[in-house]
Amino acid sequence: MIYLDSTATSKPREEVIDTFQKVATSYWYNPSSMYTTSVLTKNLIDQATNNIMIELGLTNKKIIYTSGATEANNMAIMGICKPYINQHKTIITTEIEHPSVYQTFKELEKEGFNVVYLKCPNGSVDLNELQKNLTKDTILVSIMWVNNIIGSINDIKTIIQMVKSLSHAKLHVDIVQGLAKIKPDFNFNDIDLMSATFHKLGGLKGVGMLIVNNNLQLCPSFYGGHQQDNLRPGTMDAAAIVANAKALRIAIKKSEDNYQTVKKLYEYLINNLKKLPFIIINQNGAFHSPYIISLSFTKIKGETVMHYLEKDQIYVGIGSACNEKVETLERSIMAITLDKTRALNMIRISLSADNTLDEMDILIEKLKRIGNR
Repeated sequence: MIYLDSTATSKPREEVIDTFQKVATSYWYNPSSMYTTSVLTKNLIDQATNNIMIELGLTNKKIIYTSGATEANNMAIMGICKPYINQHKTIITTEIEHPSVYQTFKELEKEGFNVVYLKCPNGSVDLNELQKNLTKDTILVSIMWVNNIIGSINDIKTIIQMVKSLSHAKLHVDIVQGLAKIKPDFNFNDIDLMSATFHKLGGLKGVGMLIVNNNLQLCPSFYGGHQQDNLRPGTMDAAAIVANAKALRIAIKKSEDNYQTVKKLYEYLINNLKKLPFIIINQNGAFHSPYIISLSFTKIKGETVMHYLEKDQIYVGIGSACNEKVETLERSIMAITLDKTRALNMIRISLSADNTLDEMDILIEKLKRIGNR
């Protein structure tokens, strides 16, 4: 089996599963209760949170644990925007955001917000367009760090400077595909809200996090208990949080070695794919994550290619995993190519340090056979 869909999810590390089992067995108590065993359980969550803060160099931040990055994205955007419904405030995002951001902005557009969808002709934000649209009425800018379909990397450092100097808007960044994979040239502390998840990094599904400025008050989307600053009421899963904090620590520790391994695979694969006349690599601009390769076939649908490969136990994606069951034109590909055929005929290959050059050779041969049918 050759797994090439690590952008969608990754295999949990054995040591992460082991940690989960140990904590779940010994500290299964409700961390919101007042007796000693519950307090010890809550202490484990606090320790894990502190470890995450240290790993990311965070100060003056708080972490709200969620079910994943999709919920974190919704919580961040709605938390800023709900108080301004029907006040015609400006909010800014891009044409190629993850569906959990893009669709939330679409809903807010119905609520009277002036929504600006920045164009990304080279796969990353047009900074001149961003500058033109930052006004005194702008309350939120939401721009992802690394695109989950084409792997383009936005200049977050410059975006931070522009948003802070030209507006009073809050900046939200979806850091999912960059975290512990791409070395940031910016400081996480300079971003108001960040969404992340752990299952892309050898962690467990079902836990994500929204990292927020301590002094930033969000409007809640959920109501009930007092947990997590009244923003996300409900019983926290100590075992999952502790295990995922460990997954993040391991991923960060291995990030440079993993990057170099994946970069070699990426360059080898790109150089060979360029030789195939029936494939177009969906890549513009200079800055890309080596973990993600998007390509389109000239005459074969992406879904067809995916299933051909699946027969040989080679697994690739055809877009955001949140949208794969819906046959639509891949929005990110449309935004950078304006080509419906390329958007429909796209597959996404996402690499990990567990992949090998031998696997790349097998994939290339399979793609040749498919393209020459």
